[in-house]
Amino acid sequence: MDPNVKDLLVSGPLQNISIAFKNEDYIADRVFPILDGADPKAKITVYNKADWFRDEAGIRAAGTRANRGGYKIDEVSVATKEYAFAKEVTDEDRRFSKLKNAPPLKPDEDAIAFASDKTDLKKEIRVGSLITAGTWVDGAVGGEDAEGLWSPAGATNTFLADITKGKKAIKSSTGKRANVLVIDDATYMALAECEAILDKIKYTQRGVMTKELLAAMLELDEVLVGRAIKNTAKETKTGTEFTGVNIWEVNSGKGMGFLFHRPKTLGLKVATAGLQVRVAYDDGQPRRVTTWREPAEHQDVYEVAEETDIVQVHAALGYLFKDTYAT
Repeated sequence: MDPNVKDLLVSGPLQNISIAFKNEDYIADRVFPILDGADPKAKITVYNKADWFRDEAGIRAAGTRANRGGYKIDEVSVATKEYAFAKEVTDEDRRFSKLKNAPPLKPDEDAIAFASDKTDLKKEIRVGSLITAGTWVDGAVGGEDAEGLWSPAGATNTFLADITKGKKAIKSSTGKRANVLVIDDATYMALAECEAILDKIKYTQRGVMTKELLAAMLELDEVLVGRAIKNTAKETKTGTEFTGVNIWEVNSGKGMGFLFHRPKTLGLKVATAGLQVRVAYDDGQPRRVTTWREPAEHQDVYEVAEETDIVQVHAALGYLFKDTYAT
């Protein structure tokens, strides 16, 4: 019998494929407006809304003075901190990665991508925590309990009624229109089966719910879907422990929705529910990638860093719902 050439081949990794797991997308930078170029410690001036909505103008009779009044201001403190993560690349890894049967790795590129993703993940967690742990115009820590009623497909679904209620609460408290909605992935998928929503979009081109159609139906500027997860398992020797937890929800596995006002641009006398403040580095960029040599270890280190603060500016401009998908 002729030799079986296949069995004589020396096995090695495929060079045009590898498997990696990371969050497909992050929404943190799209939730609250970003203020670049601020001082590390600063204060945001907030005009007292009560003074601006009080009906005080009146008729001025001849020879008399007009009604007078004033306004108070409050301040929101900002204190940025640098968040960073670093990954080393050894000379051995770099050299061995070039061998014929080495795995399809690019140690230097992979190190920067890994550190960047860690920084992105941390920001996603920070923004999610600020929202879900906060008290907003609904008045309840962690939001109003929707009791899982955004998931039924039929007439018991309260999503549209709840969004209307949230809009009214923000409008009556601030005079501003709620224009952005953040929901978690499970809630979004459930809403795609909601008969009340499908009935409103059935005459559109495809008749299939999308984020854009949902935003248009609700008269919002944007609907954001939070899909990112984090691993809460402690690392051990094996390093494979994994407990996935959804970032965008108040209680695990139960969903959330956050309706709020986001301005198109920041400026003087511009209202916003929250704000991300970033401090630029010497080259003017908001994120820094640095590298340095550790001679004794025969390795280079890559660090990704960003100096930011994420703050709640005005609670009355947001409405939080918890347990939207399950109760």
